[in-house]
Amino acid sequence: MGGGSQSPQDEIDVIKFMKLNEVFALDMQKNGLNAEPIEVGSLPLEKEDYYNNELGSTPRIVTNRGCIKLKDSLIDLIQIIQKN
Repeated sequence: MGGGSQSPQDEIDVIKFMKLNEVFALDMQKNGLNAEPIEVGSLPLEKEDYYNNELGSTPRIVTNRGCIKLKDSLIDLIQIIQKN
């Protein structure tokens, strides 16, 4: 059969996997902030150890989830870390 008709089976769902800093930056942009996600691991700050052993007897290990650069704001950079 020719023609331009399509059945529901012909539709394609596109799923875009986003990093957490990209999701947060997009939300910030929707709220009027000039936010830009930075590639994960591209800043020297992200290569440092992420733990603080001053608050307990064992270190608190965390995972870097990326950074967001803010423009036209008093805050220049936000780093997202996750406690493991």
